[in-house]
Amino acid sequence: MIPLQLLNAGETAEIAMIGGETALVTRLNEMGFREGEVVHMVRSGEPCIVAVGNHRLTFRGNETAHIFVNLLSHPPHSSATVTGARED
Repeated sequence: MIPLQLLNAGETAEIAMIGGETALVTRLNEMGFREGEVVHMVRSGEPCIVAVGNHRLTFRGNETAHIFVNLLSHPPHSSATVTGARED
């Protein structure tokens, strides 16, 4: 289990726990962040963009530090295509 803010762009995870003050937990729940929901890190860094359900949300600072997730997938690695010599 890791904080959501540590996900890299392209990674998908399942929300395992939301901590923090009651008001914060309630606010996150209202935005769709609930235990068991799958989230996708669209853009990591500052600010980060997280997709949950049909929504994309932007977070700044440590706003995602209280959302703990279990990693489901890593982003695909880009690989260069190697081609042979071209025949004319």
